[in-house]
Amino acid sequence: MMVAEKTHLAEATLPLPSSSTAAALACGKERRESLRAALLGAKLGKITTDEIDSHFSSMPDRYWQCVTEDDLVWGLQTIHGFLHLIASPYVSPTQPFVSWRQSPDSRQTRMMLCTWDRQGLLAKAAASFSAVKLDILEADVFTRADNIVLDVFTVVNADNHRVASPTQLQEMTFLLEGALSEPPRFASIWACSRHKFLAPPAQLKPQIDFDNETSPTSTVIQVKAVNRLGLLYDILLTVAEDGLNVMQARIATTDQRAHDAIHVTDVDGYKKTDTVRLEELRRKLEAALT
Repeated sequence: MMVAEKTHLAEATLPLPSSSTAAALACGKERRESLRAALLGAKLGKITTDEIDSHFSSMPDRYWQCVTEDDLVWGLQTIHGFLHLIASPYVSPTQPFVSWRQSPDSRQTRMMLCTWDRQGLLAKAAASFSAVKLDILEADVFTRADNIVLDVFTVVNADNHRVASPTQLQEMTFLLEGALSEPPRFASIWACSRHKFLAPPAQLKPQIDFDNETSPTSTVIQVKAVNRLGLLYDILLTVAEDGLNVMQARIATTDQRAHDAIHVTDVDGYKKTDTVRLEELRRKLEAALT
C-alpha cells in the first residue's frame, strides 16, 4: 500500500491537528509556494515540468518545512537520475540511485538515496553505511505519494570523523545495490551484519520513549543512546521486524550521543497505541542496542 493511502486512513480516525501542527503545515505550504516561484528562473537541465509538478504535489508537508533551495534542486536531479536509470530495460527496478556531495570546508559528506519504497529499506541503507565504516550523523527520510523515496544522509568516516573517501562511497553503493536486489547478494548480507562484531558493548542503557501526541498520523519512537557503528541499523531492523513502516526519521548525534526520532505506523497506516505491544517493542530495542 502506498504511503499516501496509509496516511489517509490514519487521518480519517484521528482528531484534528493541534494549533502548533496547523501552524507548521501553513508554514510548509508557504515555503512550498515560495520555492516553486524560485524555480522559475533556475536551470534544471533535462528535468521536465511534469517532474517538478509531481514533486511539489506528492512530497510530504514536513519536507517543505525544512528543505533548502539547493537541496530541492539536488533532490529533483536525484529523482530524475533514478527514473532515467530504471527506464533502461537492462536495469532492475530495484536499483537505487545514489548521489553525494563533499564540501571542502566541512568534514562531512552528504548523500541522497532515491528508489522505490519497500519494507526494511532504511535499515538496509543504514547497514550499507556501517559495513564500510561510515557513521550516520543525520538522516532525513521522505516518501512521496507515488511511492518514491528520497533519503538524505550526513555521514563521516567512523575512523577519523572526516569526509567519506571515494572508495567508501563506491563500496557503500555496491553493497546497497546488492542488499536491495531480489534476491539479495550474499556479499551484501554478510557485509551488512559485520558491524555486530566490530562495535564495542554499550556502556549505558538506551533510553526509549513512545510519543503518540506530537504527530497526528504516526507514533514517534524516541531513542537516546551512546552512538556507535551500526546503531541506526539495529534500531531500524528491529522496527522493520516488528512489522512497522517508517514514515519519517530524524537522526542527530551530539557529543557521541545519538538522539533518534523515528515516525512509524502499523501495516494498515495507524499509530501503534497498544501499550502491551509498545512495551514488547521497547524490550526488543533494548536487547538490540545493548
